[in-house]
Amino acid sequence: MTEQTRQYQAMAKTASWTMVSRVLGLFRDQLIAAVFGASAIGSAFVIAFQIPNLFRRLLGEGALSAAIVPVLADKSVKEGSLATFGWLNFVLRKVLPWMIGLTLIGIGTALAYDFASAGRSEAAVLTAICMPYMPLICVAALFTSAVNLSGRFGLAEIASGVLNLCMIVALGVFGENFASSDMDKAVWLCGGALVGGAFQLLIPLWGLRREGWRPGLVHVDEAAWKTLGVAFLPAALGAGVQQVNVLVSRALAYDVSDAGLMYYYVANRIVELPIGLFSASVAVVIFPALATAFAGRDVAALARNYARGMRLVLAVNVGAAFGLAALAVPIVQLLFRYGRFNEGNCLATSHLLVLFAVAMPFHAMISIVTRALNVAGQTRSTFIAALHALAVNAVGSVTAVGMGHGVEGLAVANAASTVWQYLVLRHYLRKHAPEFLEESLLKPAAQVFIGSLVLGIIAFNGYSFLHGVLTGHLDEKLNLVVSMGVAGVSGMVVYALYLDRLGYPERDLLRGYANKVLRFAGVQLRA
Repeated sequence: MTEQTRQYQAMAKTASWTMVSRVLGLFRDQLIAAVFGASAIGSAFVIAFQIPNLFRRLLGEGALSAAIVPVLADKSVKEGSLATFGWLNFVLRKVLPWMIGLTLIGIGTALAYDFASAGRSEAAVLTAICMPYMPLICVAALFTSAVNLSGRFGLAEIASGVLNLCMIVALGVFGENFASSDMDKAVWLCGGALVGGAFQLLIPLWGLRREGWRPGLVHVDEAAWKTLGVAFLPAALGAGVQQVNVLVSRALAYDVSDAGLMYYYVANRIVELPIGLFSASVAVVIFPALATAFAGRDVAALARNYARGMRLVLAVNVGAAFGLAALAVPIVQLLFRYGRFNEGNCLATSHLLVLFAVAMPFHAMISIVTRALNVAGQTRSTFIAALHALAVNAVGSVTAVGMGHGVEGLAVANAASTVWQYLVLRHYLRKHAPEFLEESLLKPAAQVFIGSLVLGIIAFNGYSFLHGVLTGHLDEKLNLVVSMGVAGVSGMVVYALYLDRLGYPERDLLRGYANKVLRFAGVQLRA
């Protein structure tokens, strides 16, 4: 089996489980919007859950994972799995006490803030409840990094699906039946997040045990620990700045209005669907491949894998961005017009969705470029790029709010900061590790842009025509499903055929997915 085939199979597996997780996540967000509407309690929960997520990115999935994967890859290549797992345990023993300490500080700070506000800060109370999620998910991220490096993909996505399911049950079953107020329902929702966090830790731990990990193995390697420490600090600062960037945007949206943060959150979650479904799967699989190639000094593999990852995320995310922008209004209406989330809320959210869609391809490309810089040991560059993004977003956001542009202005500022961050990251990659950029991406990018424009035109005009024809003949929800389904699928088919006809380098992956669907009709595309 070739390297490319192995990677495509791993991406398909990861994407499949990610789809399950994202569908459950979508249902979770629909439930939150329907139960709380665009209310203060719903916005308070969004802020509260963002706090432990900030530390998760700072210490877990972002910085510590980014710093540890290249070291684990190097030890795996040179010393084997026994030493790799032993050193992982050594790292856990070093960092776990700090994680627990930060959790206790976070709980204490949140409760003190609530006390100072005379018990009127729902966000502070919910933050205190959510904080134990942080150490659970941080350790889970380390286990996931190690198990992905061993070639066992998909467990983190399964765990994320279980998290979403726990939150759905907590709010939809226990909250709706045993809570007497919105605040009580939010407390149940926080409890579901904690139970889900425990599963997020246990599931990758199970996979790691299947690969031979045992808790008693300790491999003290002070040189590797020093290498990790040197890489961790700038990576932590960079991840922290990125999360502060998100927190600033959401805090300002919360300050603009109670409803503003819910619009911002819902639009952002819709955009994360295609990013999480495929682009994150590509990044998860490509990262260990880049780390292993770098550890083995295989320059050709570095360039090949980087270009492959970028072409894949371009093909998916540019097309998805045009599709989301073209169908923003009906998408939000179909997914979120339930319960207390009314038509006006949907229209306001759709405006933000168009703005977020513009930045979506750059978010996806940032995930690949950042991993390449982490592999090359240039975590300081990712920190500098994050500072650039924070500055652009902060200045743009404050200006937008000051000029009265509300959450739409915040979305524009966020999109501008994302584009700028990608440009800065790519500048540093070319400066410090040009071997990643040996293969040109100009032609594939042009092909994708033209095809995506055609996709958007077909989707928008097709939906407008069909929806008008079917209005009065079908229930509105069914009308949305049929109109968007036919128009969207038509646009995607034309887009796929266009890339295939032009000989897009990853067309074999595209055909492989198409054949899985077409085999039920007894039709197969030529390999």
